[in-house]
Amino acid sequence: MTGHTIEEPARLGNLLLQAGIALIKSGAGSSRVITNLSRFANAYGYEANVDLGTRNISISLHQENRGNIFSGSKSIATLPGANFKVVTVISQLSWDVVEKKISLEESEKIINQVFDIPTYKRPVILLFTGIAGSAFCFTFGGNPLEMAITFLATVIGLFFKQEMVVKKYNPFMITYGSAVVAAAVIGICWKIGVENDLDHAFATSILFLIPGVLLINSIIDLIDGHIINGVDRGINAMLHAFSIAAGLATVLYIFKVL
Repeated sequence: MTGHTIEEPARLGNLLLQAGIALIKSGAGSSRVITNLSRFANAYGYEANVDLGTRNISISLHQENRGNIFSGSKSIATLPGANFKVVTVISQLSWDVVEKKISLEESEKIINQVFDIPTYKRPVILLFTGIAGSAFCFTFGGNPLEMAITFLATVIGLFFKQEMVVKKYNPFMITYGSAVVAAAVIGICWKIGVENDLDHAFATSILFLIPGVLLINSIIDLIDGHIINGVDRGINAMLHAFSIAAGLATVLYIFKVL
């Protein structure tokens, strides 16, 4: 305890729920969420018991000789994404509360603003993801023409994915459809004779769909003992991987490669 005690446990509890949901939605692992929220609660003179899944969180606050003084839960409807700016802001705030004795009002103001933290603009994301895809193609032995085709396929596939995310389609169908679109660009270029050997482009055009955050958090959760969350994230990652493979197989069948 830091002695920085407040007399509004319900207000603090709701703030912690909001911060926890922001962390979950932004791709934070289970241990990071629990550590940050516990640090928050301890700084304000309370002990937090945090129970969370991959889409929901429950918090109860305790204080010496007073027992349970707050219980609440919150959930999100969709699978988490990734926004490490939000994770960084909340993590830094949890330390500032401890070290700088930030008031609850100041913490509320910052937490209420985290969802408004801007991400990179869409053209920037498309450009640099395309460059990353072409760089992978080069790494695997692709020539300059294959790199250019990979860049085009990645940008078109990612644009399609962004549009489907906005329309809130099933995430696995989004992954499948994006894989089909990206691979189809390679198939069309092969069919019209732009390049006869596009193996490297085909293999790397869908790497932007790899669920890296899910895979990493799955392993970390399993190591840290959050078995249910680790298995949940791992299965979701495998379903995305299956969707990618199914998309590639569909294109191979359409272009009579299979």
